[in-house]
Amino acid sequence: MKRALVILLLLTSLCSAGAQDFIGMNEKGIRKIMSEDNPGMTIDEKVRNDTFRYLKYSSGNENETWVIFFDDKGKCSGVRITCDNSFLAGKRKELDSLYKQAEQDSWTHRSGGDEISIRLKNETWFFTITYQRTQKKGKSGNDRTA
Repeated sequence: MKRALVILLLLTSLCSAGAQDFIGMNEKGIRKIMSEDNPGMTIDEKVRNDTFRYLKYSSGNENETWVIFFDDKGKCSGVRITCDNSFLAGKRKELDSLYKQAEQDSWTHRSGGDEISIRLKNETWFFTITYQRTQKKGKSGNDRTA
């Protein structure tokens, strides 16, 4: 029992390492990767939303939840990972080691030609890590695609 718990904790602490690479992928590819690379996460298809297209995965102990969002073309547009605060120090250390820090609780990463923004937000009982394409700025500085 203890060994299974330790393995599960290790799996959930390593999970977010590939989230940035989902951006631009289709649902079928993401389902395959999640089943192969994150066996401690199970898909939750109990809740559906007619406004947003997404996949939701949860850890067996429900200490970690992934919501993977898709655009109208069926490509991943972002990933939001919610974790219990007991994982905060480890996740922050992981993010510092994997990505270039832009500012406090904010990192950047290049993946497949896109710049990915990674933001950590600490709440009272949990924290979130959000991965999304960095907004391109036009020559005027407005937040729009150039």
